[in-house]
Amino acid sequence: MVANQLPVTMKMRVKTLESLSEKIGFLTRNKPLEEPEVKDLLGMRIIVPFQEQVEQAVQLLRENFDTNRIERKSEKLSFREFAYDSVHIEIPLQADLQLPVCCRAVVEVQVRTILQDAWAEVEHELIYKNHLRFPNNDSIRKKLAAVNASLSLADMIFQEIRDSQKEMARWGQERFKSMLDKTSSFGGPDNIESIDIEEPQATLPGIENPDAASRAEIERNLMLGLKAHNDKDYRSAVHYYSKVLACGPDLKVRSIVFNHRGIAYFMMQQESLALSDFDRSYQCDKTNYRALNYRAMVLRRMGYVDNALDCFTLSLELAPEQAEVWFLRAQTLAEIDRLDEALADLGKALELEPGHQEAGTLLEKITSAQRE
Repeated sequence: MVANQLPVTMKMRVKTLESLSEKIGFLTRNKPLEEPEVKDLLGMRIIVPFQEQVEQAVQLLRENFDTNRIERKSEKLSFREFAYDSVHIEIPLQADLQLPVCCRAVVEVQVRTILQDAWAEVEHELIYKNHLRFPNNDSIRKKLAAVNASLSLADMIFQEIRDSQKEMARWGQERFKSMLDKTSSFGGPDNIESIDIEEPQATLPGIENPDAASRAEIERNLMLGLKAHNDKDYRSAVHYYSKVLACGPDLKVRSIVFNHRGIAYFMMQQESLALSDFDRSYQCDKTNYRALNYRAMVLRRMGYVDNALDCFTLSLELAPEQAEVWFLRAQTLAEIDRLDEALADLGKALELEPGHQEAGTLLEKITSAQRE
């Protein structure tokens, strides 16, 4: 589970003799003509934060264990019934264990969300283990059903929030890629010679110009960083970019590397670190409008709309021929109902790039809304 980056909590237990005796008695009373069979003498519970991760955990269990017995409790309910879903999986025991005659040689694995697990624990204590009938049984059951419904709704809302966050992350990554394709002049190893390392424009206090050995180290780590970045191994890219910065190159090179490391951090969804790197990139080179663009996008995602607009504006002052940035600023303005300014920016974007489909769509949407 950990290897697949799936956050889980696991609980394990063996039924006590008292609990086993109660279970056999329950099965005998309900099915007197059948031999009782207990399949949960050995039990494990896998608990995950979100609904989507239940299926991910089930898939991992199927891939790693020989099991075809998967039971989904909700499938037994009619459309009139309401209850929490729960997935039960039987995994055959490999070891030759001496088990009671009535017990199946399996481990029953239950996969649930955190809220499903909370409900199961409470329900077990209040209903399954309670042998006394409530004086007002129907009233109690209605209250329990209401709690059940509230927890189920909360699970769905949490999943919707998570889906929205993932969609926003995808939007950001796609927009970053689009901007890289359109504006970056340093996109891969082939362009490494375009960076002047031997003749620095300026130096930071305490950082000396790199000697030949340092230059070789800078180039080596830069190549490795770019390869890792192109392979989407962002963690390794960050490692190599950091080694480049530790060699003390000139400000212009530092600006570019900070920019690339910031993009890698952004792809890893570490927005605060990305924002810091984009800021340092711009401070190292006040002509680096790309750093301002990326900084604006991170600020926009974090909800700092006014700061994002300031960055877009400064970027356009440095490089006014950026159709994509005119569109992004228009989109940001439209989100806060500054529609006249947004229309002006969209006009500029379409003037520079008449075929900009997204700008045309947003322009039509705003003009239609203003006519109504």
